[in-house]
Amino acid sequence: MTNREIPSNNQQLKSEPTKNKLLRQLLIVVFIGLFIGFMRPFGMDQFPLLLSMSYWVFTCICGYLIYMPLINLGHKYLAKSITTLWQRVAISSLLASLIMSLIVPFIGWLFFEHTLQLADNFLLALPNTLVIGSIITFVSMLQNHVNHQKQQLEQSKHVIEQSQKVIEQHQQSRDIDTIQIEQFMGLLPLEKRGQLLCLEMDDHYLKVHTDKGQHMLLMRLKDALMQLEGFPGLQTHRSWWVANHAVVSVNKENRKMSLLLTNHLEVPVSRTFVEAVKANLAL
Repeated sequence: MTNREIPSNNQQLKSEPTKNKLLRQLLIVVFIGLFIGFMRPFGMDQFPLLLSMSYWVFTCICGYLIYMPLINLGHKYLAKSITTLWQRVAISSLLASLIMSLIVPFIGWLFFEHTLQLADNFLLALPNTLVIGSIITFVSMLQNHVNHQKQQLEQSKHVIEQSQKVIEQHQQSRDIDTIQIEQFMGLLPLEKRGQLLCLEMDDHYLKVHTDKGQHMLLMRLKDALMQLEGFPGLQTHRSWWVANHAVVSVNKENRKMSLLLTNHLEVPVSRTFVEAVKANLAL
């Protein structure tokens, strides 16, 4: 008897390419910069709208390129000592804000030709970078969370679809096996149809043993086994096949082996099938 194996697909969905993810995040950062520039906070209403928007877009991009790597490094190196996500992000964002506060004066000098007074400019820029950096960090983390949830949803959907396919294949296979077994049992008289115990080849006839008796069919054992492919059982001899549930005990005498069945029939096991019988019955 052969066991049918249902193929499984353990392949996972590929993660989103890093370039596409980076591009989307940068577009969000640009949008934030345009929005802040349009609002013209921190006394920037005295400058033209285009200059304000350009300044904030450039500042937000610089902030993103500083905040995101530091936050990723924070997750990598602080995960063991700081298990809470927001605490790691807060520490990384604070460090990034300090760095950004040193860069903002140079950006102001570049756009507005301000006089560089690094110490004073640093103290003035720090509160602003903390606010803006927190906004950018929050939006980026929110997007990452949404993308992560979306990816998990797609993976779950993929797993469910694959599981459904396996179930359908298994159900189809089981239905075919059931039909074949029912067709075989339908060859027996009604009074002999019961639990199938074993098959015995007798010349050109096949003797079918059930718990309700036996009946002779004009059929080859090979053809019967093909119809009973889905039935749990094993061939023990070139002339014998036994259902697993019918085996009561295994008898060994010297090198000979036989199986005692529920109908008190003793079925021989030939040397050819000894190993298969042992494996099937876990001997």
